Amino acid sequence: MNSAARRDFIIKELEENHTVKILELSRQLKVTRETIRKDLYFLEKKGIIKKVHGGAVLEITNQETDYEKRKNEFHDEKAIIAKKAASYIEEGDTVYLDYGTTTLALAKEIVKMKNLTVVTNTIPIVNLLLKNKTINLIMPGGIVRNNESSLYGPFASNNIKEIYVSIGFFGCSGIDMERGITSHHTGENLVSKEMIQHSQTTVILADHSKFGTVAFNRTATFDQVDIVITDRPRNKEEQQQLTQQGVELIDGSEEE
Repeated sequence: MNSAARRDFIIKELEENHTVKILELSRQLKVTRETIRKDLYFLEKKGIIKKVHGGAVLEITNQETDYEKRKNEFHDEKAIIAKKAASYIEEGDTVYLDYGTTTLALAKEIVKMKNLTVVTNTIPIVNLLLKNKTINLIMPGGIVRNNESSLYGPFASNNIKEIYVSIGFFGCSGIDMERGITSHHTGENLVSKEMIQHSQTTVILADHSKFGTVAFNRTATFDQVDIVITDRPRNKEEQQQLTQQGVELIDGSEEE
């Protein structure tokens, strides 16, 4: 296989898995690790990928895609994650649902439950949960972000100081073994960081496309996280790294 074919293979792997490892590519392509490193350096210079320790991730911009578009992306995967996440909620719990479309998928499961208190600053989640009269809804409030139908800012932060929940569910824009949990919007991210501090149990919801990617703002380090729920098995290296930091990695596609 020539260099062009190798690089096409690497890009395809990144598009499917969003992260690659030098050692695995070396074995798959039956070339030396140094050859793979040269391919990665070439692709990085072209602005296609970003080299990280031991491998590479797709280069991403700091711009989010439209909320309505994101709702339809990885729809089945988000449903898998949501069903697993819902199994951690018990009647009488106080629950925080963070920004994002995966937490909206979880709200579709929560609306079937009863006798919960749900805190959220996402208007689509509020509109969905209003249908269930047994759910006590709390919105910290704040500045309206029109394109996301969310609220953030100092007013939200001030109200959050008085709120504590038994379990908080947080989406993300990226989850990287070195950089932790990251998100795009600075204002929303500040609210997320504060609610992580106010959640007895912190759960990150991340479909497979989020792994190996890094957004602009760090939301949390892994020592602040209890559980990560995703939609398909992750590699052993990621599992070991998370376990070593006290994080439980859950594959929502696994049957009980």
